[in-house]
Amino acid sequence: MKLSRTLLAVFAALLALPAAASAQSTVPPPGGDNYADAIPVRPSNSPFLPLTPGVLGFGADTSSYTVEGPSPAFGPNGEFNVCGQSAYGKTIWSLFAVDRTGRIDLTAAGYDSVIALLPVDADTGVPQGGPCTDRLAGRIESFPRDNLPTVKKNNVYAVQVGGFRNPQTGEFAGGPLEVDFELLPPEQLIADAGLAWREASGGVRVTSVRVDGPNGSQAVVQCLRKSCGRALTVRNPKPTAKFARSSAKRGAESTGQKTPRAKASDDQVRFATKNVLRGRRIPNGSRLVVFVESSTDDQIGQVFFWDIKGNAAGAKQIGCLEPGSRRIQRLGTCDGR
Repeated sequence: MKLSRTLLAVFAALLALPAAASAQSTVPPPGGDNYADAIPVRPSNSPFLPLTPGVLGFGADTSSYTVEGPSPAFGPNGEFNVCGQSAYGKTIWSLFAVDRTGRIDLTAAGYDSVIALLPVDADTGVPQGGPCTDRLAGRIESFPRDNLPTVKKNNVYAVQVGGFRNPQTGEFAGGPLEVDFELLPPEQLIADAGLAWREASGGVRVTSVRVDGPNGSQAVVQCLRKSCGRALTVRNPKPTAKFARSSAKRGAESTGQKTPRAKASDDQVRFATKNVLRGRRIPNGSRLVVFVESSTDDQIGQVFFWDIKGNAAGAKQIGCLEPGSRRIQRLGTCDGR
């Protein structure tokens, strides 16, 4: 991935600034009050946030903090101060960079607060709109653990934490605050694949390829040998008519209801790949591979492969794929890089 000069400059700035290496690192006021003075969250020897179980963060007292007005970063309206129906102020800013795709767990503890995760534009260095959370009413705030936001490899993110405005008094919460950052591996796409074949002279002949995967993913079926022909891709798979009808009918029989019309969902679906590579001869010494990937490059993919030798297909082997990669790795080793 080619990085812009602006993003490279941000990485360099993160490395040059003192790191907030633990949740006990104290930031004296008014550090981080404005975006231009954002607190870098990184280990002492790298500009990048480490993978779990490393947890980094900082502590500060935001009692005297403000909301930034008109500025080059935010224009004439000033910085963000609304999340859904919640207004917030006394904001504190921080920055982190990642060298892998993953899920970010952000926690703010101290008072009723709002957290915003804002990707930094690679060309301007300005934070853009992003997800925010104000789901908890107590002294701690975080994104739901089962629905953490995704951060992408080789990007910089700003984190804005602000005190919730009390609708009765109009005052913003503030005071001693601790903010923690934990980078988790991306979710792994769950899939399966199968190969039916028959013996052929000098190899095998494909009868059918079956692929099961979540809706919205894509499958690439490929033979890793030049004489095997081109790879075939199945994008945005939906249930085959037969598979959808039988699944819907089974569900209806248990409730006594009329069979509903099948529709695509996040459930596991069978790709319509029965005819993919059908009849193709795969020579001995080849490897037939099925890559199953997320169409958004934010999940660890799966790969299934069979080695062809002695006019037979060997046992199915399973590996993993880093987001956006076709490099086969050992199952369980992928971590978002």
